[in-house]
Order: sequence, then C-alpha cells, then structure tokens
Amino acid sequence: MTWDEGVKNFFSTYFATRRMWPIGYILGSPYSPLRAELEMPSKNWRDAFEDLLALENGRDMIREDIRKAEDDHGARRVFNFASFAIAKCNHDLNENQKLEAEYRATREEAVKHNDHRIPQSITDDLLPYVKSVSERRIAFAGEVKAHYERNKDWTASRRKMRGRWIASLVNSGALPGWKWGMHNSIHGPVMAFNKRDSSPKTEASIRFSELQMQHVFEEGQAHSFGSPALLPTRAIKALTNHSHSPKRHNLPNDPLQRFEPSKSSIVYQEGECDLVKMSDGSTGPSVKIRNVMVDGTIQSKTFAQDPEGLFDEIQGAADSMRRMHEEVKKYVSRSPRTSQASRKEFLGDESQEIRLDDH
Repeated sequence: MTWDEGVKNFFSTYFATRRMWPIGYILGSPYSPLRAELEMPSKNWRDAFEDLLALENGRDMIREDIRKAEDDHGARRVFNFASFAIAKCNHDLNENQKLEAEYRATREEAVKHNDHRIPQSITDDLLPYVKSVSERRIAFAGEVKAHYERNKDWTASRRKMRGRWIASLVNSGALPGWKWGMHNSIHGPVMAFNKRDSSPKTEASIRFSELQMQHVFEEGQAHSFGSPALLPTRAIKALTNHSHSPKRHNLPNDPLQRFEPSKSSIVYQEGECDLVKMSDGSTGPSVKIRNVMVDGTIQSKTFAQDPEGLFDEIQGAADSMRRMHEEVKKYVSRSPRTSQASRKEFLGDESQEIRLDDH
C-alpha cells in the first residue's frame, strides 16, 4: 500500500466512525451535500440536509421565517457588494481618465520646451501603467457582474464558504455537542470542529482551511494530514505596532485599498450553541460567540433568533482575518528577514481565500 492509499483509507475510516457523524459524512461521503451541489447546482442541498439533521435530533425543521430572514440578508449583502465594487471601478476609471489627460498635457508642454526626457517617460511608463490599471478594473467589474447574475438567487447557506456553512449547522442546533473555531493561517481562515463527551476528553475533531476544501471538492484532491501554519507572530506584531507600513503607489487610483491593522483585529473566533426557551415559548438556538483580539482582549456575544446579526458577526471575523492575512503577506514578501523557504511556503499559492462568493 502506498502512502497516498494509506492516507485515503485512514480518512475514509475516520470519517465513517459514529463519533464523526455528520461532519465526517459531509467531508467524506460521495453523497455529501457539498458534492451534490456541484453535480446538481439547481437544488438546495445544504438547507435540505440541515432540515434532515434537525429532524434526526428530534427538532422541527428550521423555521421558514428564520431562513428567509438570513436569505434576504445574504442577498442584500451580495447586491451591496456588487454595487459598491462596480461604483468603485467606475470612480477609478474616471480618475484614470483625468490622470491620463494630465499626463498627455504634461507631455505636450514638455515637447514645446524641447524637453524630450519627460515625454519619453510618460509614453513608455506612465501611460501604459494607467491603461493596464484601467483594463484590470474593467475586467474585475465584468467578473463582479457575471458572478452576481449567476448567483443572485442563491440561498444564504449556499453563499457561505464550506467550513463556515458547517459552523452554521452548529449554530442552528443541528449538530448537538459540536463546537467550532476559526483562526488565521498562511492560507487564510482555518475552521476547526470538535465534539466532546461527558468527560473533558475530546471525542472527535477535525480542522481544515477553506483552500483545502476547495482543493478537495472542486479539484478532486484527497484529504491530507495537518492544517496550514499560523501567520508568523513577528509579522503580526510588527504590523499591529505600526512599525511597518507599506507605502501606497503614488497614483490616486491604486486598486489596492489600504488597511491599517489594529490591535482590535480578530485572530480567533469560536462558537457553540445551546437550545433554550424563546420568548414565544418555543425552543430555539442560542449561539455564544467568543472573539479573541490581537491585543489579547476577549469579546463575548450571544445571538438568539438573530440570523442577520450572527451572519454579520461571523463574516466580519472572516473579513478581519482576511485583511490581516493580506497585510502579513505583503510584509513577508518584502521583509529581508524572511527566509526563501518561508516566503515560498506563504506566497507559493496565490489562489487564496478571497473569492466573490464570500460576501
């Protein structure tokens, strides 16, 4: 038996154990809703599976008003993101046109004074750069429009990254006994799940990055041991102390929006769910969220019958981690103290977590 065959057999066995149900089924079964949606995307596999889990645990299916509220909220987020992105692209294109006109006027003025050095620089460097930025913005706007048209009718659950969708199953009470956590890594946010029995001992656990899930479900790669390394502490410390601040390009239409990392950036988030009696007499999930900040402070929040607030809380933490990831990535790429091996490990895969469906 080869190593790869042994790893495949291990995960097949581990995922099939009772203690890993139903996360093992979601990750490893050929009938997983995460696989079914790739083959038959017109069906709402995720919500259907969540309802089945609720019924299995003696609960009613997810209330229609709760699900609709989250769906409507998710649709608004996607629309707002698309509108903002396209408006930003249009603004950048207008600024580019002004900048191009200024460069051309400067070139003409220099020619009148027999200064051929400046016109040459404008023709060879500045105007091609402005044109390339405009082309990238136009291409990005096209991607945003196409993505919105393809996915504007998706449910909120379908819009979530795979790991955060599994976390939402915990939050709805469909996975009793399970807890989840999210932390940053060199591949972006990593999701961790663990299930405990009556003793302090962990009964089952699994962790993975969204990038790993992309490789498994979309590219057919096998599950692998381990999870991506954490972000380098040195880089985070330098960034949060503001001892390093990469300068913006001097053009006003720089497509990269600056993010100043702060000590309140979220580095770890965890959640668990308890079923409690609601104000209307029904039983529903109460989700406890715990955020750990860069400076060590902890925020604790509770969400009950608030799907929009919970959606934004988790998405906000993912956005915070993603922004920090991008800043650390820039720092690592420029720092003379970074070894070639570390630079390759961190920067070797450019297909990071940033995706249009994560908004």
